[in-house]
Amino acid sequence: MTHYSVDAADLGVGRGPHPAASPFEKRVGEALGLTAFGLYQIELPAGEETVPHDHVDDHAEDAYAVLRGHGWVVVDGEEIPVGPGQYVAVTVDSSRFLRAGPDGLVFIAVCAAPSS
Repeated sequence: MTHYSVDAADLGVGRGPHPAASPFEKRVGEALGLTAFGLYQIELPAGEETVPHDHVDDHAEDAYAVLRGHGWVVVDGEEIPVGPGQYVAVTVDSSRFLRAGPDGLVFIAVCAAPSS
């Protein structure tokens, strides 16, 4: 059996291929060699935001899992408060971005187009 392991603390940050690529993301999926879906750990400092985007063109689905800190997932202008242990999925046609609160926001983002 083969496996791959990576510690997010060992990864650099930088913009990846996702439409919401930010300078705060760690491309975990890329480091693991995953190709079926995008897997990112985003570490937003206090008050920072990801890029507003939707997935109308690529039909990809996004899900977020909050690890640390607090903030908001902003979906079509509605601010949804989030904190550790919360999961949020957003439909492809909705505009979304995440904003960190005063203690920052660390979350996992998973992005994939549905299989045909």
